[in-house]
Amino acid sequence: MRTKSRRRVFGAAFAATALVLAACSPGSGEDATVPDGPTITVASFNFPESVILAEIYAQALEDGGYPIERNLNLGSRELIFPEIESGAIGFLPEYLGSSIGVGFGETPPNSTSDAVAMLSDLFSAEGVSVLEPAPGQDKNVFVVTSQFAADNNLTSVSDLADLEGVTLGGPPECEERSTCYAGLVESYGLADLRFEAIQEGAARVAALEAGDIQVALLFSTQPVITVKGFVALEGTEDIISPENIIPVVNDEIVDAYGDDFLELINSISEKITTEVLLDLNGRVELDAENPDDVATEWLVENGFLDG
Repeated sequence: MRTKSRRRVFGAAFAATALVLAACSPGSGEDATVPDGPTITVASFNFPESVILAEIYAQALEDGGYPIERNLNLGSRELIFPEIESGAIGFLPEYLGSSIGVGFGETPPNSTSDAVAMLSDLFSAEGVSVLEPAPGQDKNVFVVTSQFAADNNLTSVSDLADLEGVTLGGPPECEERSTCYAGLVESYGLADLRFEAIQEGAARVAALEAGDIQVALLFSTQPVITVKGFVALEGTEDIISPENIIPVVNDEIVDAYGDDFLELINSISEKITTEVLLDLNGRVELDAENPDDVATEWLVENGFLDG
């Protein structure tokens, strides 16, 4: 699946010096023998699931003897993408459709295989390889309370067009994204839908329950949706595409470490199902466990680390 071509180096607006890098630590696997190669800077977005996933891959690579640096909780895709393209970030667990739609401004296909092929072509010009997708997906969902859904006979996002005074709460970048507020307004005729920027998911949940907003952007793998009995509105296919977890890696890393590196990453990805994502998120969001501990436990349970 990997294609290789010249990397475009982006400007200094998001210079690598803005990244706070953890110290490199060598792998701990007893039989780990890897060729010399660049340090792998593993990054994540600024929400728990992304941090857990980054820790899963980073810890497995460390155990395999690969030199790792962590750059976690960096922010939104708009901030991170230039760093991937410049080579400052070497490894990122991405989300398939959002990477195409938000990262590159292209319209993602509805098929996972077609979307993978498209993302591979887009990243190849940046000297970045797209590895095998995980079966697990985490999509944007627009949720309302069960009471609000019942009172207004809501089942789909298009039903919101019949209501007045409705506010969607989401992170600031949601307002301009085709997969979020901008897409809802344009694709479903929700001209009267208002937007309120609320960065943290927990704050959005609280605002929804308090009635300060009527619709909240959450992720489909957040257990709070089930726990709180929220209703995820249907009919979002026009703006939400396949969102499989998919690692993207700098070509220099892939070229240096070769097939053993690829086999390790792909073997991890194939075990990350949607059910796994729900469980991992539940351990952090409901049980208040640390993402790095959750990652370690999962790697041990699945035979990637010794217990």
